[in-house]
Amino acid sequence: HYCFYLRDPVLGPMVMRVASFFPFQTTYCLNGHRFIENELNRQGIAFRKHDNAFLAVDDPQALQAAADRLTPEVIRERLEYWTLVLGPKFSRRERSALNLRRFYAVRQVEYCRNFVFKRHFPIHKIFERSCELGLWRLTAHKISEIFGTRLTRRLRGKLHTTLEQIEHGHHIFRAYWKNGFLKQYEKFSTFLRNELCANNLTDFGLKKGLAHVAAVRQKFAQITDSFTAFQAQALNVHVDFPLLQRLARPVTRGTARFPGIKIHDTRMIRLMEVLLHGGTRLAGWRAPQIHQAVLNTSALPLTRYGLNQLRYDLRKLRAHGLLERDGQHYAYRLTDKGVKVAVLFVLFHQRLCGPLAHSLFRQQPDSTQQPNSKLEAALHKADNSIREIVQLLEAA
Repeated sequence: HYCFYLRDPVLGPMVMRVASFFPFQTTYCLNGHRFIENELNRQGIAFRKHDNAFLAVDDPQALQAAADRLTPEVIRERLEYWTLVLGPKFSRRERSALNLRRFYAVRQVEYCRNFVFKRHFPIHKIFERSCELGLWRLTAHKISEIFGTRLTRRLRGKLHTTLEQIEHGHHIFRAYWKNGFLKQYEKFSTFLRNELCANNLTDFGLKKGLAHVAAVRQKFAQITDSFTAFQAQALNVHVDFPLLQRLARPVTRGTARFPGIKIHDTRMIRLMEVLLHGGTRLAGWRAPQIHQAVLNTSALPLTRYGLNQLRYDLRKLRAHGLLERDGQHYAYRLTDKGVKVAVLFVLFHQRLCGPLAHSLFRQQPDSTQQPNSKLEAALHKADNSIREIVQLLEAA
């Protein structure tokens, strides 16, 4: 074989391989993003690109229009040119005697979608969760549904999901179907890529001739859309955020070091509950007013909770960004973050953890005499779900 590394003015860099024996089969490897890059440069449209992913462009419509201009006619014209220049030559008599002609077909196609993130944190969490959901929920029937076919006994080829790790590389999630597969992986820490690879277009009910590239693109776009929609639906849930772990860690403000806030800290929960109830006081609460409200609400004697203890707790809340102080009046009020954290702590103990712990460890309420309350119905449902999880863990 003879290999040529070309830089075409239209299609960009590509590789040409010519066989040294009859019928002199010629293979081309080219990338569509190079053609789009040349089109944008020709029109003078500024863009930012990393590897084979476009990160930003001044005119998104022009970017899509450039991609649409990569037609079979454009590809065939450039392939014909290089085949004539670098390929074997035959006279007219030889061509008529051997019935020689050129036919271009697609052997391998890779079609991908890049989801670009500004930071690595969300993409890594999304990819981890996508792998978990893919290995758990992406069954054979779901894979066939994503690829747009019915699952029958006549199916030949692979049909499974796997999680691979290249040595010194990232994890790659793959969903195999016949001779093709979908894969998802992180790239450059900020790209989440869904890529469809196919070596046999007949598996998709498509023709391999170059004239049918548009149909291939449309079909592959539908498959990647279905795969992305499946993941988007599965990821549209409450995700894990280590709020409690962050609050429990000590923080340093200047030269002072403040301990963390534990969710089982009774003193902090009492204080948060009082501050929540006083949320209508726009000017905030002074320390003696907060102290008296805590004592009255919890029926505590002064010896159990002194004013100095309150000031210590207020400083700790301020250090964690949950409380702000009006310096002119020395009045305190919760910040936006503090309101959310206070609601979470108070409701966790009074409406969720407390009732569930009592029903699971002390006394189970009689479900036949359940009051007409949405909250009570939700607690009964949570009890049943926890018991089912425990049974599944025991079975595993």
